Amino acid sequence: MLKLQFLLLLHLQLADSYKILIYSAPLGYSHIKFMGRIADILQEAGHDVTVLHQVQDQKYIPAVSTLTKQILHDLPENLQDKMRPKSFNLWSKESTSLLTHLSLIDTFTQFHADACDLLLGDNHTMDTLRNEHFDVGITETIGACGFGLFELVGVDHIVCTSAIGVTDSMVSLFDLPNLPSIVPSIFTPHTDKMNFLERTINFVSTFITTTATTQWMAKYERVWERHGSSLKARDYYDKVNYLLSNSDEFLDFARPATPKIVHIGGVTIPEKTELPEELRVLMERKDREGVVYISFGSFVPTSQMPGYFRDAIFHVAKTFPQITFIWKIDANDTVSTTIPNLHTFTWLPQLSILDHPNLRCFVSHGGLNSVLEVTRSGKPSILVPIFGDQFRNARLVKAKNTTILITKEDFNSETFEAALRQILSDDSFSVRAKRLASLMVNKPFPLKERLLSTIEFSTRHGKISNLDINIRELNTLQYYKKYFWACTELLGRKLSTNTVFDMHCLYHKSCHLAGLQDEVGLVSCYVTCLI
Repeated sequence: MLKLQFLLLLHLQLADSYKILIYSAPLGYSHIKFMGRIADILQEAGHDVTVLHQVQDQKYIPAVSTLTKQILHDLPENLQDKMRPKSFNLWSKESTSLLTHLSLIDTFTQFHADACDLLLGDNHTMDTLRNEHFDVGITETIGACGFGLFELVGVDHIVCTSAIGVTDSMVSLFDLPNLPSIVPSIFTPHTDKMNFLERTINFVSTFITTTATTQWMAKYERVWERHGSSLKARDYYDKVNYLLSNSDEFLDFARPATPKIVHIGGVTIPEKTELPEELRVLMERKDREGVVYISFGSFVPTSQMPGYFRDAIFHVAKTFPQITFIWKIDANDTVSTTIPNLHTFTWLPQLSILDHPNLRCFVSHGGLNSVLEVTRSGKPSILVPIFGDQFRNARLVKAKNTTILITKEDFNSETFEAALRQILSDDSFSVRAKRLASLMVNKPFPLKERLLSTIEFSTRHGKISNLDINIRELNTLQYYKKYFWACTELLGRKLSTNTVFDMHCLYHKSCHLAGLQDEVGLVSCYVTCLI
């Protein structure tokens, strides 16, 4: 009897097991880590997972995955050199310049399009993938080679991911409105609380970014076409049921939603480990009043950090001798200091440090994984974004009043000291941070469950049109029809007559055409008509 039950259970597991191809683009470490963690979770659940990764940096290979099959597609050295951090001098790039951001992304996109061209032209790799007959393909929305790859190897079902959350250029995947009046564009220096001028700037930025995204996708479309695909990006988007976003609904800016966007932010966060003895002693010194942890991530080298950045860190460490400062630097960086309370390391267990009760503040670049880790740990922070989505990530936390944001241009000894003094002296930052952490950590449905159930459900059912918002085929006039006719009626009536009788008719017709049936709406519309 037990043997029969075991065989039945095994059959059910095999019946629900899928062959999954994950395309891990040659993006930054956080992207590779995000896709690798998704791959390992799916493999642990009994699925047959293969990760295809184009290698741009050998040191990132351990993050590709630990449990799955891997296909590593090496990029030529001359192409790799184009994406070395030293090529961009990101420490000195202007934070607030939209043109700077767009230029960087255009360079990144061209690199990925060139890498995609090499992959799709590799007949051996493509034939190997075709022979596997995968059930589903998973790819990021940026580094979008995966869309064309899946079509050319016969993978018809696609699930999308985003390691940088949901940005204004991604919502077109699901026909959601951008609403720049309340949702900040990825590159504008504002939160969701904007005045008239800021909304105007945000509107322009959203329009430019969305338009530029169309041009960037055209680079991929030309590559796909060169290798035999006749589909456009929009055709691939139509195949997508879900977007698995490395974001959290309690941290992100509120916006019009769709069940197609599934928040799994934090799924890559590992279990915390014990602190090494040297670090534990530093964290728990009785003669100190806590710890400040400094880390600017792995992509932008601290060896290229401007002198005034280093001077600011040295100054603040001297100014707060009662605080222990722990600073993560590059392996090839040398920081010469005799400041007794400033300690440098080339590797640190970040999550264990953030989770320690003696940590008072985290000073970071604002990478999304770091932001998720510090917010889920319930600690306040000082964020100094360097490039890309870090500006948006920092504004997410700023909007929750658990961080102080300092731009690169404004970061110096005085601003850093003032920000840290405020964090250390104002307990409300910690109170709000703990509240936010409770919402993020204790929300319904575990992250792994969200991830697994979404991919399995989507693969089992194929294309699910029930969730589609049916506005894509409407033209501008159809989309705004009732408002167009209301305004036309209003203009025509005002031009023809100003009689009370005609104004009364105008009020009824225009307001009802606009679909305003409730009393408050009718009164508001009537006032508008009179004006």
